Order: sequence, then C-alpha cells, then structure tokens
Amino acid sequence: MKKMCYFLTLLMILGALTGCGGEKNDDKDGDDSKASAASDAVSNGVENSGGESEESSGTKEFENFTAGTIYQDGDYLFSIDSIESTGDAYVITYRAATDAQNYTGYYDMQLTVNGVRFHYDDFKFTDEDRQSNNMIGGGPDRPIKVTLPRTLLAHAGIEEITSLKFDVTLGYSSYGSIYEEVEISATVYPGDKPENTDPFPTPKNDEWVLLDNAEGKVQIVDANYWVSAADGHIMGVTMHILAQGEGNGYVALRSLTVDDWTSTKQMGDVNCLLSPEPHYCRITLMAGDDPGEGADYSGSTLAYYVYYNSDGTLEERSVTLDLSGLADS
Repeated sequence: MKKMCYFLTLLMILGALTGCGGEKNDDKDGDDSKASAASDAVSNGVENSGGESEESSGTKEFENFTAGTIYQDGDYLFSIDSIESTGDAYVITYRAATDAQNYTGYYDMQLTVNGVRFHYDDFKFTDEDRQSNNMIGGGPDRPIKVTLPRTLLAHAGIEEITSLKFDVTLGYSSYGSIYEEVEISATVYPGDKPENTDPFPTPKNDEWVLLDNAEGKVQIVDANYWVSAADGHIMGVTMHILAQGEGNGYVALRSLTVDDWTSTKQMGDVNCLLSPEPHYCRITLMAGDDPGEGADYSGSTLAYYVYYNSDGTLEERSVTLDLSGLADS
C-alpha cells in the first residue's frame, strides 16, 4: 500500500522514537479484512473445498471458485458476481468500490490468465453507460463486465481458462496525483488448482522458439496478417509472443523479409522482456509500402536481437518462418 504522509521535523523525531500509530492501525485493519474477506467469500457462494490459501507473495487463492467477495474493508470492495463462458469470449462480472475521499475514485486491474500476464488494456470493460480499456469502478450496487476474447487468448496459447489472477488497486486521484490505498492480489480457479503447468504451448515449428536457454524463453505462439481495413490487402504481419526469463534482458524483433519486401517499422510492444512472470507480447512488423500481391510467405526471414542483461551482450539472430496461410485477425 502506498501512502503519502507529511511530517514536520519535530514529528519525524517523535515518529522515529514511537513509530507511526496510523500505520499500525492500517495493518490491524488489513488483518481483520483478510479474515472478513475469507468469511464473505464462503457466504457469497465461493466453493472452496481446499479452503483459502495464501502464497508467500501475498496472493490469496480460491479453488472451485464460482463467485464471492475477494476483499472488503469499509468502503473498499472487490468481488466477483460470475465468470461465464460464451462462444467467443469469457465474461467476468465484478463489483469494485473505493473511498474517493471527496476526490475522484481510482481503479486499476492487471489480469493474469493461466499464469500468463496480459497488457493492462488488452481487455474491454463495460457497464450500462461506459466502455473502456481500463478498469471501471461501479460501486457495490453496480456490476461491471470485463470481456476476454477467445481469439486474443488463443493468440497466447490459451484455449480454456484454468486460473485467473487479479491484481487490483483501489484509491483516489487528486490534483493530478494518484493515491493507491488498497492493493489486492488474488488467484481464483474455476475448478481444482492445476498442478504445475507450462504456459508455453507446443510450438508450431521449432523455429518459432526464438530463445530457450538459461537466460529465458521466448516463443512465437501465433501470427496473423495485418491487413488494410479498406481493401483487405496485407500490409504486414503481427507476431504474438510469450516471454519469460530470470532477469531484465529482452528479445526485440528487428525486421521481417518476404520476397523483396522488408519491414522497416513496428507497432505494439517495443520488445519482449525476459522477466520472471510469463507474459504476452504483440508486435506488428510493417513498412511504408506493402508486400507485393502474391508474395510467398513460406520462406519469410525474421531478424531479431537478444540482449543478455547478465553480461550486457547483444546478439543478432535470424530465423526462417513459414507464414503462409495465416488468418487476418
């Protein structure tokens, strides 16, 4: 939890001797709220045969989760009404509330699906009046929906959701500053908690694995043509990538060559970091002109960099990919 406190010199001296009483009260309230949240989760419909557990990281876990309160303490609330599956998406209905303290309420949500972290704005949030790519707070009496398209999940190798991790921040915004008062981290499992699973799916070809060594792993999971909305003409290729590593190195796509066309521009992520948590990257390779009509994508050449943070080495690599017959979405 992040708080901003202002102290006079005298108060700083006293605080060093006696500690911050307000901070102690906050910790006590937090402990009470955890017990309250666990009780509320069961009473509001959470099927949790194994009981609520808490990882060393502080992430609460709920198995066989259908719906319930994840966190509630005073005006602060985060709860799930339902997690539904439709033909083209998963739809999560939630309620979130904060203490705006006479300012503007602040809400933020990071979603991790099956152990894969997505961008903050990959999913769409809606209520009766609004639509946003960022979390909406509706209060305890107004549910909000967040839609996870199956197409997007499939790009990351996810066919069925087995776990959802919610990293939620509640607070308020005042005069251009954001005050994050409550931070919630909870993982829910629609069924039993799965055993250790590899977030990287079986690659389409060995060449789609761009890196796999002690530094980390980077794999192109899927790709699609990036086409003109006006006439459907292919303008480039979008790569959907999973990345994970032990440090702050990265893989950066440099160019894609198809026949005599070579991409010179990028859209989306700048690179894919080799950070400890598996995450989804999306990079579109394009140029000022488009690949020619009838271009042969079966022998496309992808050039990329690998930066090893451990020793500062920058390595240039290239690989030949069969990108023929891709979809355009």
